[in-house]
Amino acid sequence: MRIFLFTFLVQLFLAVSLLSAQESTIQLTACGHHDYPPWNWQKEDRIIGACAEITQRLFNKVNARVDLTYVGPWARCQEMIRKGQVDINICSFSNSARRQYSDFIETPIGFNEQAFFVKRGTEFPLERWEDLKGKTIGMVIGVSIGPEFDSFLEENTRVDAVPNFRSNFRKLALGRIDGIPVGRHTGRSLIRSYGLSQDIVDLPTPLLRGTLYLSMSKLSPHRNLLPRVEKLMQQTWYLDLVETLLEKYSYVYALEHFSRDQIKLDRIQGELPQQKVLP
Repeated sequence: MRIFLFTFLVQLFLAVSLLSAQESTIQLTACGHHDYPPWNWQKEDRIIGACAEITQRLFNKVNARVDLTYVGPWARCQEMIRKGQVDINICSFSNSARRQYSDFIETPIGFNEQAFFVKRGTEFPLERWEDLKGKTIGMVIGVSIGPEFDSFLEENTRVDAVPNFRSNFRKLALGRIDGIPVGRHTGRSLIRSYGLSQDIVDLPTPLLRGTLYLSMSKLSPHRNLLPRVEKLMQQTWYLDLVETLLEKYSYVYALEHFSRDQIKLDRIQGELPQQKVLP
């Protein structure tokens, strides 16, 4: 009888402990841009990418689980953050409008350089915007690099606008335009997916440098987690984690968008980076 009672009490203790542990895990929702690789993009019913994984890793360390089920395009994501229907905006620029409905971690989640991509063999010294004067610049219709830079291009270059990046990079590979301004990591992901890594390169000097942040809705009841998350982002391993995940998801995006008439799979697989052990 004593053995039975002891066994029952042990099982009861374990069950209560497991239930308590499950209840103590905070459940959070998050959203991000649906088409900005390798930082984040929509894959089926989820948002994936470097920012998505960074966010999940960071909040997991403060005992919170982040649900990245796709809630809709970028504008809807912002509206749901504003209304408190989603807790976390995983990766965005900070501006006065967003700060009205979000609390931002001041330590950046990452930096997004706007780079200039050219056909290999046509590289030139790029130190200032003025070095682009007179060139034919490939742009995507509806895409802005910022009002000041857009105005500079309009006044000093020949802008060749097309519906999508694929058309732009193909024209660049054929020498029909001089270059394309786009986010450095995004551009590298795209040229890998098009099989053009050997044909197109990005110049080292950035045109602009944007700062990306993690933020939470002011209506979220879990904003108290932000200082703990920010302390993690200030540790020495964090920057290595960001660079490794950007590299990882650049290849992931390229492989997911593989098409036999666009890309040679063995070329990409031969370039896959070695995995690093990180927190």
